Amino acid sequence: MPKSAKNNDPSALIKLAIDGIDAQIKDLLEKREQLAKLVDAGDAPAAANGRRRGRPPGSKNKGAAVSAAGQKAKKRVVSAATRKKLKEAAKARWERARSQKNAA
Repeated sequence: MPKSAKNNDPSALIKLAIDGIDAQIKDLLEKREQLAKLVDAGDAPAAANGRRRGRPPGSKNKGAAVSAAGQKAKKRVVSAATRKKLKEAAKARWERARSQKNAA
């Protein structure tokens, strides 16, 4: 069995590690170039056909108020009595807030 030479020089190990990392970076850069070529080749036919992405121009379904059937959602109507109750409740809240502010 051959004897292994003891190498206690840490700088040699670091150099080997750097060389390994450099080789990995080179491989990754080559793969990136290949993938970039695939992406560029995939975009060319779509642009040549004149197709565009996204919603077509003049689309009628622009708002959230449009239901699936294409009809506008009904507007909610509040009766006069309910409006009066809401108004009184809001006034009461503001009075309480003012009184707490003045008391503090």
